Amino acid sequence: MRVLNADESEETLMSSADQLRNALRDLETKARELELDKKLSTFADQADQHLRRAATTVGELAHDNRGRIDDQLTRAGAAVDGKTDGRYSSYVGRVRTGVLTGVDWVADQRQPDPSPPGSTTASHGPEPSDPGDSDPTRESTTPSG
Repeated sequence: MRVLNADESEETLMSSADQLRNALRDLETKARELELDKKLSTFADQADQHLRRAATTVGELAHDNRGRIDDQLTRAGAAVDGKTDGRYSSYVGRVRTGVLTGVDWVADQRQPDPSPPGSTTASHGPEPSDPGDSDPTRESTTPSG
């Protein structure tokens, strides 16, 4: 086994550092040639658009099916209460509240419809409440205690 003296060790380190600098310079040049910054920016914009569309679609589904989800949770809670003689009623209620809070949050991710072309009023802020959405039997989803 050969032991490097101090001069050889320093020379090896310098040549390794120089090699690394050269490699990084080459990568940077290639990235500029391929216009990777523009391509990554375009990719990020497209991903953002797709994710916004997905969030809107899922939000619409959550909004449109909230009543069905609530009904199913009520049925499941009644079944659990029936099997356990109500021993876990408070847990079932908390789970139901948590799930409905989550469904409402997802439903809030819907995007408001864009203003028609030529419209002078732009929607800035929360979507106005839908009068058809007022369900007097809908329980509050605010967690209690």
